[in-house]
Amino acid sequence: MRITDLSRQLHLTTQEISRHVSRLGKVGLTYKDIDGFYNLSPYGKSILIILEEFLFLSRNSKYFITHSIDHLERDYVKRIGELSSSVYNDNVMNFLHFIENLIDEAEEYVWLQVDQFPLTVLRSIVESLKRGVQFKIIENKGMVLGPRMNMESIEKIQAVARTRSMPLTEQRMLDETDFFMFLSEGGCAIAFPTSEGIFDYRGFTANDERSLRWCRDIFQFNWDRSVQSFPPSTTKQVMIQRKPQLERVRHSTIVVEGINDSSTDAISIQEAVDNYEEVIMKGTFNLGTSSIMVRKSVVIKGEGRKEGIPLTKVYKKGWTFPFTEWDYIFCVDGEGTNVTIENIHFTDFNGSCILGLYGNSLNIKNNMITLFTGYGRGWSFGSYGDVVLGIWIDTPFEHMHKRTRFMGGVEIRGNYLDFAYGSASPLASYIPIGPSEKEPEYRPDLFNHESYIGVGINVLNASGKVVIEKNTVRNMNARGICAQDNYDTAEIYIRNNVVESDVYGCYPFYSHDAGFGIAAQSAFLFPRPNFNILIEDNVVRLSKPNYSGIGVYGPTIDRDGVEKLHGGSVKNNEIYLKDGHVGIHIRKSDEIEVSDNAISGKAYYGIQVSGRRKSGALDLWAIDNVVENNVMKGLNLKKPDPYSDGHVDGRMFTGSEGKSASAHVWLDAFSKDNVITVRAGETVIDEGKDNIITYIDYEGSSQ
Repeated sequence: MRITDLSRQLHLTTQEISRHVSRLGKVGLTYKDIDGFYNLSPYGKSILIILEEFLFLSRNSKYFITHSIDHLERDYVKRIGELSSSVYNDNVMNFLHFIENLIDEAEEYVWLQVDQFPLTVLRSIVESLKRGVQFKIIENKGMVLGPRMNMESIEKIQAVARTRSMPLTEQRMLDETDFFMFLSEGGCAIAFPTSEGIFDYRGFTANDERSLRWCRDIFQFNWDRSVQSFPPSTTKQVMIQRKPQLERVRHSTIVVEGINDSSTDAISIQEAVDNYEEVIMKGTFNLGTSSIMVRKSVVIKGEGRKEGIPLTKVYKKGWTFPFTEWDYIFCVDGEGTNVTIENIHFTDFNGSCILGLYGNSLNIKNNMITLFTGYGRGWSFGSYGDVVLGIWIDTPFEHMHKRTRFMGGVEIRGNYLDFAYGSASPLASYIPIGPSEKEPEYRPDLFNHESYIGVGINVLNASGKVVIEKNTVRNMNARGICAQDNYDTAEIYIRNNVVESDVYGCYPFYSHDAGFGIAAQSAFLFPRPNFNILIEDNVVRLSKPNYSGIGVYGPTIDRDGVEKLHGGSVKNNEIYLKDGHVGIHIRKSDEIEVSDNAISGKAYYGIQVSGRRKSGALDLWAIDNVVENNVMKGLNLKKPDPYSDGHVDGRMFTGSEGKSASAHVWLDAFSKDNVITVRAGETVIDEGKDNIITYIDYEGSSQ
């Protein structure tokens, strides 16, 4: 151009243009040809190429004042001028619309690097996958797992899981996403984070080859340094089954946000549990009919509490009743795993809430497990009825031959469980309390689902130390806390718990007791030996008829390896029965210390020690138990009545000629060598052999 041409184009005077052109010529950037035109010299052309990055940034200075490229690899910053033909788009909707068209028109591939899964273009992604377009996805590892935008339809939510798991999709993760980009063979869209590190989805769109090449190169660079993300999820009607891949990289912490939708909440939790060492759960999670399998070491905890109640809620919906398979919300089943579940409010489930099957250690603490009622749910346990359990430590059949389950210990501490949480609600009439249930002869038809067997905490087949401590267990109609069928290496400590019930008992397992606050048994379902049991410093308050406070029972089966419980203790517990059967019952067990307990309220018997005849080679007498220093001053013995008179069988009630008898202590005909110390004025019925009875006054002197 000549000076006059430049002047018109740049709207400057010819004098100004002349000065600038002269300076450019002196440093060799331009020259004047024989026709009077000014041209770039070869040196000037080279400089202009190098200045391309500066020109691109300068032309878009308003954007780059508030958006950062600090995290880009230096080589790609130096090449950013290759985006010079791109168009800046300040309108978010137009920017996203460009991306949608880009995906709709893609025929070969779409690569995307995003801060969270792009639900706004999900329809386009699903349709592209259907026609064979291949996807590569890089996501931010620190993102909140699971969709967070508002959903327009259930179909969209379900499509997220399908998109992530289809064979045409490869997915990886980076510690931090340094740009937002969609790229196909026909176009690209890229946006950079703001100075605060967030994406406002304003950026650049292009379809020229130089821009596409820059985008392909930088995406491939990030792809090569990213890590494998989640494998495909397999969702079944009842549970999500997945065995962890040992080669998968483990990460530290992730926050999972529930959106109260069964189509994504279970998948989000499962993938987090599979891939992270700590999972922090926020919001409300609806698992539908799915369950979460925990097969590796992980800490799972809810975020926050309000007025003592965890803010994180998890529940299940949609299962059928009755249910013949094991069901649960969380199942821990992984060899050598160390798992913690804490500070979560579980509000609805079928069968059991937390199931510990196999691992090294398990810590369940400060959770809240509530059901409006236990009716209409539960795992059907044959003729016994429907079993509903809050926390269940057990062993799957494939691990029965191993005796190393939870050898690192189990701690169940500080939890609140209630299976009639709606009893204080105006809707409490939903819980069927008929007049017949108040009659002592009433027995619900458990097989035909007239009631359920509610158990708060049940420890079964444990091998190591189990501490059940400082829990509140309310409204269990069968067992508040139960330990049974554990191995001889097990040490079970049940202490400082509060167990109370205001609901009618179900008389589980054909028992004449409506239910027990705390129960222990050596061998009920499996041929197990003795295990160490200590039941200490608990408070048991039961208000409905025929409940018993604490029971320590020997075996109900006779096979090789079966033993009675012996050497345990029941100490310093406070038991109140409003209209009960027996405060503490030691049956078919030896050398159990029963001391310093306080028993009050009304019951037929304060303490009962009983056995039975031999079963084969197994001696089932109750032998060498010690009962001393128990306070029963506040216990009113129930007088014989038609109910007790009708069940004088030497086991349920004692008496003769159809007349029953109640007592503070009853030693039945199969008790032997027990040492009993009672207060003056307390009654003892001794039908056994060589039992030693000592009466003392309240100052401790023998009488």
